Amino acid sequence: MNKALATFALLLGFSFTNHLHAARTCRIVFPERPQSAPKVAFLYDGKKNHAVTLPSMNLSEVIKLPGGEITLALTRSEITDPEELPPNLPLLKIPEDVTDFYIILLPDTKNKDLPVKMNLVNTGGGKLKPGQTLWYNFTAHKILAKLGNADMSVDPMGRSISSDPIQASGYYVAQFKYQADGKGPLAAITEQSWWHDADSRHLGFIVNTGGKLPRIYFFRDFRMPEAVEAEAAEAAAEGGNEVSPTETP
Repeated sequence: MNKALATFALLLGFSFTNHLHAARTCRIVFPERPQSAPKVAFLYDGKKNHAVTLPSMNLSEVIKLPGGEITLALTRSEITDPEELPPNLPLLKIPEDVTDFYIILLPDTKNKDLPVKMNLVNTGGGKLKPGQTLWYNFTAHKILAKLGNADMSVDPMGRSISSDPIQASGYYVAQFKYQADGKGPLAAITEQSWWHDADSRHLGFIVNTGGKLPRIYFFRDFRMPEAVEAEAAEAAAEGGNEVSPTETP
């Protein structure tokens, strides 16, 4: 290990032997991305820079990362010299047993270089199954919803998981209400026809808008089975038609 890499390992508490562990995957979501935020950033895992998109209304591409306990850094540009790290770098520690996760980015005005904060959402080990939705409520209101055949409620600044709204893929009616500051009468937010993908996991966010009604963001995360993805990659390498490994809403 050269001096520069050793310095970075010391700063981030990273052991390069961890790269011998099995790979893991994650996706980044930025539900409230301001226009001033970069559309592309780099996720550094201590050894490799991963160029990732930071879309405002979608999930990033699937990011493959090394196993073991690592610390991720998010930067505007690639890290070429670990001894010259930008100040106040957004960092996120990933425990060894977390192999499937999302990174939620939230604005952080205190960080002048890259004004975001990374938040870990562990969805491995069947914590979030296909058809289910993980809801995050970033408001002071209690949120209640009727999602097809499923009921959902999430406390102020809380999170919850809702079950499949219908048994198979198809359209269903999504009705949302809120209880201002978690008390008092319920008021309607919206009623819409939504598409349910029984083969995808879903993320939902309720955020403040500065107005009266909260805003709802909904993301669908479809992953190809590994065997299909490997076959598609092999076909692309042989000059065949390339098949995207992910599908986004």
